Amino acid sequence: MASSLRSEFEMQIKCTQCGADVTVQQDETFIECPFCASALFLDKRKVVFHYLINSNFKPNEAEGNLKRWMAGNHTVKDLDQKAQIIKNEFYYFPVWYFKTKDASGDKIFLQPAASTSVSEIKKLQIPAGALKFYEKNTYNEDQIVKPDVLYDSAQTWLQNSGVDLNNVSEAALVHIPFYQFYYNFGGQSYTALVEASSGQVYSNIYPAKSEAPFRILFALSIVAFVLTSIVCYVLGFVLNSSSEEALLTAEFFKIFAYGLVSVPLIVMAYVIAKKV
Repeated sequence: MASSLRSEFEMQIKCTQCGADVTVQQDETFIECPFCASALFLDKRKVVFHYLINSNFKPNEAEGNLKRWMAGNHTVKDLDQKAQIIKNEFYYFPVWYFKTKDASGDKIFLQPAASTSVSEIKKLQIPAGALKFYEKNTYNEDQIVKPDVLYDSAQTWLQNSGVDLNNVSEAALVHIPFYQFYYNFGGQSYTALVEASSGQVYSNIYPAKSEAPFRILFALSIVAFVLTSIVCYVLGFVLNSSSEEALLTAEFFKIFAYGLVSVPLIVMAYVIAKKV
């Protein structure tokens, strides 16, 4: 459908009446042919556009984002310092982009158009203003990943997700820039993706913090508070003759006892968070 591009926000289509090339802006729906004055309606439900999102990060900047992600609380301690980054690759990854419109408003659905092990790509946020019409001669073809998931397959996935295809107002193939980093840690190899438009890091499998120490601490906390409560009630009944006074005394003791018990538990949690 598209024959050439005037800018990243416009493209040309053939007039259905006279066959002339008509320039169309990205967000236009109703246009008029400047040659035959025919009113044209661009039905985006029946046209699959090809967009691309420009990269905003250089390789060293993308690596900096990855390092900051590695230093987060979800990864093992000092991963940003101990991980050995082996190499990185830059490419434009294809996704099927569907915009639906119904009574609840507009929604965006993404489906990877090529094989990938990172399922989080479906959660990408793509601002409408970031979409640029794809121009073949502007980009390195070696960096463009070819889609291997057919459009019909993507539509089937959309239907299986509970979407009525009649509500699809726009469909497109969008190439998104990524840096794929390969790194080693603890004798194992890992990969992580840095989305080169926003800098967001995506990784399904990574060296995560061990949950065992925290689970043990949680169990110790329960035991400590249960034993503290028992001791407080025992003291309450020892010091008072009536049950009512004993319960009140026990509750009073618990206020101070819980505070004392919390101190070593907090210290242990802090040490574990620093060590793990």
